[in-house]
Amino acid sequence: EKSKEDKMLERLIETPPWLPPSLAAFAATSPVEVSLSHWKKIRTDLLGESDGFLCTSWDSTDVAAVFRGRIPRTYANSKADDEEEPNEKSMAAIFDQIQQKLENHPELKDRVRLFLVEDFEWRPSFDNEKTPSVIIALAREVEPEQESERGLATKSLAALSTSLTFLTTFAYAISCFALNPAFFNSVVKENDVSAVVPACLPIFFGVLAISALHEAGHFVAAKMNGVKLGLPVPLPSLQVGSFGSITPFRSFPPTRKAFFDVAISGPGISILLSLVLIVAGLSLTISSQSLATFPVVPAATMKSSFLIGSIVSIIAPKMMMVPLSAPVPIHPIFLVGFAGLLMSAVNLLPIGRLDGGRACTAVWGRRVASSITFLSLLALAFYSFSGVSGIIVFWGAIVVLTQRLPDVPAVDEVTEVGDLRANSYLVLLATALLALIPFPGGVGPI
Repeated sequence: EKSKEDKMLERLIETPPWLPPSLAAFAATSPVEVSLSHWKKIRTDLLGESDGFLCTSWDSTDVAAVFRGRIPRTYANSKADDEEEPNEKSMAAIFDQIQQKLENHPELKDRVRLFLVEDFEWRPSFDNEKTPSVIIALAREVEPEQESERGLATKSLAALSTSLTFLTTFAYAISCFALNPAFFNSVVKENDVSAVVPACLPIFFGVLAISALHEAGHFVAAKMNGVKLGLPVPLPSLQVGSFGSITPFRSFPPTRKAFFDVAISGPGISILLSLVLIVAGLSLTISSQSLATFPVVPAATMKSSFLIGSIVSIIAPKMMMVPLSAPVPIHPIFLVGFAGLLMSAVNLLPIGRLDGGRACTAVWGRRVASSITFLSLLALAFYSFSGVSGIIVFWGAIVVLTQRLPDVPAVDEVTEVGDLRANSYLVLLATALLALIPFPGGVGPI
């Protein structure tokens, strides 16, 4: 008998041209094979003319099958009054009906799962014809990696990353007080940290709270859309304490809309809260009478981000007039918002499995998203080597090692998310870019 590794390698080598890359890896690692009779039952029992999808041809292997077809003329005529082309508007509804029929099929419901995807073999022509849709079938047992499948090495790395995140977050909180004279005297001259550690705790817990709220947004959206997520793995940052977390999918999202909602809910919430904290922190700073107890940071911090610099210019313009190296006292919640904004911004970049990469895939599809990911990685590399931003250098290394590849596919990869979601992502992406580029006269994020 062939070993599991040999079977997977053989399946990868013999991947048929109609199987999209987003599903090829799942097919290659399928724990079971599906008989030809079950593929035929899909064709005869689920894809008849009365089901709205008339199968015109199909191919299969022992782990995957493709069913090509069209909407029957009789079904299309019943939709003739619709504003859009029947094939564009009706395919999602037809696929839902097929899925319901599959769930009620006594033999197939526990054997196969279906995906609606664009025809990977199709190539565009000069008449701008829309990419046709096909149905891909895999074994029911095929699913994203589960928590129980994670090895000891993976769990150990996750535990190490979590511990380092707590450490770097506390180090960020301490660094915010490094230029405070009272803090410096207590630590360096008097060797007494008992008085300064409590002052760092609000920043420490504040940064962790924003990160936790970010993840809570993902899990709430996932629950609402029937999506399973794995345990988040925090990522340490030497600059702002935490880069957020890696949160893997443990099930296939039902639609691109669900994929988008799960991806964007986390950074959407955290970036909004961070901006509120920045504004509140500046307001409390200029109205406070006890600046001696506040964290002290270089004025360059205010100019490290165009978005933050613009907000400071409106609320506290005098802070923008001092030299970059001048120490500036600032309320702790400003620095919590500062860290949260940068953490959210880097996660919104349209790359691979980042929140922004997932949202980009949901909005524009996998073909376009793969090109955007490639261009974004090039821009990230250029920005890193330019030395403008330290945070981008470290984030770029993490992305290349862990997050550059595309994520799991949705069950319905064809139906688009709509203009509202697409525009909301563009607004958040623009906000992220404004947060990451420096204010005129400043340097990039620390």
